[in-house]
Amino acid sequence: MLSFPDGPRKRRTRQHIIADQSVNHVERVVIDAGHVAQRVHCDYGYDLVVMTFDEHGYAEPGQLFLQLKGTEKLVARGENYSFDLDVRDYNLWKDESQPVLLVLFCADTRRAYWLHTQDHFATPAHRPRPGAKTVRVSVPKRQSLTVRAVARLRVLKNGRILKAVGGES
Repeated sequence: MLSFPDGPRKRRTRQHIIADQSVNHVERVVIDAGHVAQRVHCDYGYDLVVMTFDEHGYAEPGQLFLQLKGTEKLVARGENYSFDLDVRDYNLWKDESQPVLLVLFCADTRRAYWLHTQDHFATPAHRPRPGAKTVRVSVPKRQSLTVRAVARLRVLKNGRILKAVGGES
């Protein structure tokens, strides 16, 4: 039997595995939808950047920014999953010109659910209280991250770009 020296060593935890599963899951959905998901190696609020392509395979302007949060089981409250988000993420995302998506991944079911954060926080009741360290978000159970959902998010991104340059949305 192989023997290793005694003493502390680096350890891969269940949370490390779930984090890798979440990235892998989302990458596969994005790739299946015909787009590219690039991992962000220095994570300061985004885990993946999605670049989209039109029906002919041509690259489109703009990106989708994704922050992934993986857990063994998601906490359900009615028709939503609740998650306490660090207020520093809110402060970064609220002024982002590109769509920012919070993606909750459930390791137990191997499913992911998304929330367009700028739309969510446009409602004053969803914003954090002054001095708060976290803000609770509700991600609808019906917003499963699928190939169809990625197509919908591509339309959202392109609409924001058209609006920014003064075109139709």
